[in-house]
Amino acid sequence: MNDRKIINIIGRGNVGFHLKKAFEGKADVIEVNPHTLSELNPEADLTLISVTDSAIQEVLARLPELKGTVAHTSGSTPIEIFKSYRCQNFGVFYPLQTFSKSKALDYAEIPFYIEASDPYTREKLFQYALLISENVRYADSSQRKRLHIAAVFACNFVNHLWALSDSYLKEGGLNFKDLIPLISETVDKIKVIPPSEAQTGPAVRGDLKMIENHILELGSKDKLITIYRLLSQSILENRK
Repeated sequence: MNDRKIINIIGRGNVGFHLKKAFEGKADVIEVNPHTLSELNPEADLTLISVTDSAIQEVLARLPELKGTVAHTSGSTPIEIFKSYRCQNFGVFYPLQTFSKSKALDYAEIPFYIEASDPYTREKLFQYALLISENVRYADSSQRKRLHIAAVFACNFVNHLWALSDSYLKEGGLNFKDLIPLISETVDKIKVIPPSEAQTGPAVRGDLKMIENHILELGSKDKLITIYRLLSQSILENRK
């Protein structure tokens, strides 16, 4: 892909924002308002639909006939959503990462998962992904949905637990930042050993007395108690 390509990016959310930054300097990028599509270039080589899952169908229904490849960036939306759209070359261009506009990323490290309508389109999407990432793979809709669900557990749910920890510590006049070395060490460990082997704490030791002491200490915080019991039980049941 030596010639400079034109890429429409439909969507102004976190993913679209970062894809635009990733492709800048490597292609001519057009940011397209998903509500009007007024900036859309029908002659673009690639059009990426980077909107919420529930809005993909609505955007597809309003797209004019496009010259190039069309792909969405969703983890859970199957490729079959394109069947009602008048496009021969279509696919999925899924970056497996958490995106925030305020946080810079090393795009070369982000895994991109590609699925396409045919081998030719798949190779084209693969080459587009290689422009910005060194980690590009193929995954069908079923595999991609499994990746997305796993990402919710590994990222979204874990981050929510950090938020709960932060709130709980603040109530006691303590600082969540004191947990950062612990969190960093845990992440470093799972880079070299399976998460199941990296597990520590009272539940994996089977220390039921400590678990009950913690629950008593939580007092009337019913939500935290429920989460603590559920996760402790899951760890107990999955001990090796």
